[in-house]
Amino acid sequence: MAALEKRYPRESFTKKLERICQKLDEASTRTIAHKDFFNKAVTSEVEITSLWVVGSYARGALICGDIDLVLEYRLVEGPHPAPRRITKTFFGALPYVSYYFGKPESSTSGVVFPDAIAIWTEPDCDWRAAIDSIKPVPSASRAARETDSIPLRPEQLYMEPEGLKALAALEKEGVLEWEFVEFAAADLEPVPTQEISERDRKLIRVAHYMGKKSQILVPAMIRLMDRLNPLGVWNTFESNRGRLGCGATALRLGRPSLPYNLFDSEPTIKQYVLIPHISAKGPNGAWIIRRGPNHPDAQALANRHAFYLGGQGSPETIAYRDRSKTWSTEMLELFGTHEEAKDFADMLKDGNDSWETDIGRAEGLDLISLFALVDVVEIGDHQLAITHAGAAYFERDMATMEEIAAALPLATQISAEA
Repeated sequence: MAALEKRYPRESFTKKLERICQKLDEASTRTIAHKDFFNKAVTSEVEITSLWVVGSYARGALICGDIDLVLEYRLVEGPHPAPRRITKTFFGALPYVSYYFGKPESSTSGVVFPDAIAIWTEPDCDWRAAIDSIKPVPSASRAARETDSIPLRPEQLYMEPEGLKALAALEKEGVLEWEFVEFAAADLEPVPTQEISERDRKLIRVAHYMGKKSQILVPAMIRLMDRLNPLGVWNTFESNRGRLGCGATALRLGRPSLPYNLFDSEPTIKQYVLIPHISAKGPNGAWIIRRGPNHPDAQALANRHAFYLGGQGSPETIAYRDRSKTWSTEMLELFGTHEEAKDFADMLKDGNDSWETDIGRAEGLDLISLFALVDVVEIGDHQLAITHAGAAYFERDMATMEEIAAALPLATQISAEA
C-alpha cells in the first residue's frame, strides 16, 4: 500500500494540525446532533480532553500520506455519537487526516504508537511549541506495519484493524494470495458502444441504480472482467448496494468488506474483487483475493481434474426441469476421462452430423469457474448441488468443497488424451 499511496509535503499537514488545535481552543466541549441506534434524532455533549500526533509526521518525515491523530474524549451527556460525527462536528471535513480514539498505547487503530507526541492537553495550552518541537528528519519514513501487504488503505475498507491483520497473516502463510490492479484514466473511460458485449449490456442497464461514485467504476469493471471472467454472467441482484457477481468473481464496491469466514462453503466463488470509490489520494484499483496454495480448498482440488463438453472454458450445460417443479435448474456434466466425454458427445450427436462440440479440461481451482456457471454438477454417479437454488430443487443439502473434491477423479485416473 505504501508504494501506491500519494504523499504530500509536511507543511500541508502542519497547517491542518494548527487548525485542529485552534478549534479545540475555541471549544473543547461541543453539542453533537446525530441519530441513535434506533435512528432517532438525538443530541450528545462530548469533551475532547487530549490530542496526540503519531505516525510519520510525529517522526519528522518530510512527506506524509496523511496525518494520524489520537483523540481522547469524554461523553458528558447523551448516547455515543459515531466517531466520524464527532470529528466532523469539532473540526469539519479535513482531507488526509486520520483520527483514532483512545490513547497512543491503546486506540481504535489497533496499533501501539510509542513515538506519540502530546500536542493539545487543555484550552490555552502551548500547542504551538509542541508542534515546533517536532524537528524535520529527512531520513524519517513511514513505519512498517503488519498490514503493509494489503494494497488498500484501511480507510478505504469497512473492516476492523484486527480483521486486516488476520488477512495479512493468512497471505503470509500462503492460505490466501492476492494482486492489485491499478486503474489508469483510460480504464475509467466509457467502453465504446461497438465493443460492449451482450453480457455487459446487462450491467450497463442496471448501473443507474448504483450510486454515482459506483457508476464511475463500471467501465473499469467491464474491462477487468473481460480479463478475469470472460465467460461469466453478471449477477446484479444487489448492485444498488455495491455487491455484484460475474461468474466465479464476487465484486464489492465503495467502501467494501469481506466475509468473516472467507471462502468457507463457497464452491462457486474463485475470487473476491474489492474496488473502492475513486479518490484523489488512492490507491485506485481492484484488490483481487484468491485462495493460496496452502488453502484447504486449493489442496483438496490440487490433483483433481475433469473433462466437460464445450471448449475454451465454456461448457455446455443442461437446463433440468422436473414437471413437479415450477422452475428449472442448470446442470453441468463432468467426466473422469477424455474417452468418457467423447462417448457421451457421440451419444448426444445420435446421427446429427451438424452437431459438434469440443471437449475441454479443467483442473485445480479452475474447476470453480465451471461450478459458478450452474446449480448442480454431475460427476459419475454423484449429483451435487452447489448453489442454494440447486439444493432447493433437489431437496438436499448443498455439497461441501470436500464432497465435491472427493467426487472428482484424481489426475492419475484421467486419460492423457486431450
